Amino acid sequence: MSISERLYIRWFPDEASEPTSTLVLTTPSRRFVDLRFFKSTDPSASPLTALEWGFAGRSVGTPTHGKWIHEISSRTEHPEGEADEGDMFPHPTLPDVELERGSMVHPETGEVREYEEAWKAVPVLAVGGPHDGKAVSILLEMRQDLLGRRGVIVRIGQYCQGIVRDGSKVSVQRWTWTDGMWTKVGQVGDFDIPCDATWTKLEEGETVERGGAVWDVKEVSLL
Repeated sequence: MSISERLYIRWFPDEASEPTSTLVLTTPSRRFVDLRFFKSTDPSASPLTALEWGFAGRSVGTPTHGKWIHEISSRTEHPEGEADEGDMFPHPTLPDVELERGSMVHPETGEVREYEEAWKAVPVLAVGGPHDGKAVSILLEMRQDLLGRRGVIVRIGQYCQGIVRDGSKVSVQRWTWTDGMWTKVGQVGDFDIPCDATWTKLEEGETVERGGAVWDVKEVSLL
């Protein structure tokens, strides 16, 4: 299980910048939810409500070459066409930071350009709840093909993120454990995503029903 926070993106030849709050939560089976909220001009504003990109799927790369298969994306109803891979390098001076380099479509220009991203490994924490002081990883999935609905929720330790595509609409949520309680720090859309179910005691094979949707508990791991 892992939590990765992006420190910057650089589109060559431009300078590096970080216009978003980007967090990737990945389970031991390498299922992930990646949400990229635009930062607010008001530092005290919460939750964040503007999404640059959100997607979920499977990580199938190697330690030196990352590759991520998209199964849900905020940008398209057909995410299988989104290319997402890059070469991975250790940061020359920071032991908990990796550099990712490759080429992909620039979201503003539509051009394929070389890029570099810096990713920081965030420690996974044990927080309050029914798991005896252990860090937890939980994966929930929802799929209603006849309705054009698909969703994924991943909780890793002190963070939980969920994404749902409901036809042409996309909803996302991000929660974090702060000051002894869960706080919603990012939301777009109004689909009822049951992130709060992940801070209860769940077992693999169970289901969570919410708002007419049934979520399958696919993975529960303790560290």
